[in-house]
Amino acid sequence: MQRINYNVMREHLGDTPLKREVEVQATAEELDSLDRNGFLIRESVIDSEWLESLRSAIDRLTKAEWPRHRPAEAEGGLPERSWGLIFRHLLDKDAAFHDLLTWPPALSVARAMMGPLVRLRGLSARVSFGGKEIQDSPWHQHLRVVSNPLPPWFSSPHAIDCLIYLDELNDEKGALSVVPGSHRWLDREPPKLHHESLPDEQTLRLPAGSMVIIHSNLWHRALPTLVGKRRMIILAYTPCWLRESPHGGTAPEDGLTLELLASEDPEIKELLGLEGHS
Repeated sequence: MQRINYNVMREHLGDTPLKREVEVQATAEELDSLDRNGFLIRESVIDSEWLESLRSAIDRLTKAEWPRHRPAEAEGGLPERSWGLIFRHLLDKDAAFHDLLTWPPALSVARAMMGPLVRLRGLSARVSFGGKEIQDSPWHQHLRVVSNPLPPWFSSPHAIDCLIYLDELNDEKGALSVVPGSHRWLDREPPKLHHESLPDEQTLRLPAGSMVIIHSNLWHRALPTLVGKRRMIILAYTPCWLRESPHGGTAPEDGLTLELLASEDPEIKELLGLEGHS
């Protein structure tokens, strides 16, 4: 663990200087590895009680939203292959997810890599099931805005995604494969709808309650879920001047985020994009 003392000077704008001390829950060597390889593994970082709370919240969402997400399956039909179920706007749908917003193992690393002023880009979940349908994901990236050539003043990294696994990652549930260093590639992109192995890929098998922090440009894929179910949460941060993720459409008008916005905590408002910074 290390400490970073940030000082953002803005008195010329009439604002109070921003001083923020960040207790980074990673060593300098680990942050260097994240920068170099594009991912950082955190095993068993969620305790058993919180893990069960998050699992229960995902299960409630699955029960409530299954017919809307999978109408063909509700009527007895099955596609041959899919990502499974994807849920967006988790903060609006269950208070069990609210503590993730300021969770130090994720937020402190985001601030260490992108600076003190970050905001939530999105909080979503993916659930895949074993069965007749193949449920996995092809090689992909989460946010591709990097051009070739790279502009001199381009901000990098522009987003960090924290992949939180509520079930064990193994060959039956569906391990995670990544290509180390692929977040730096400017001259290529993941092959479209490609589910097969790639040169230099690394497959990660981890206990339940683990997290993999990735640069959003990292090439990665989920292997098929063969038995049971595989529940994961995607907690994404971005610099405060970038917009919230547009995926998933408009948030619910009566969502639980309204309760968070009513908070007197300036950090909560900043992470939700209310407290702007020029």
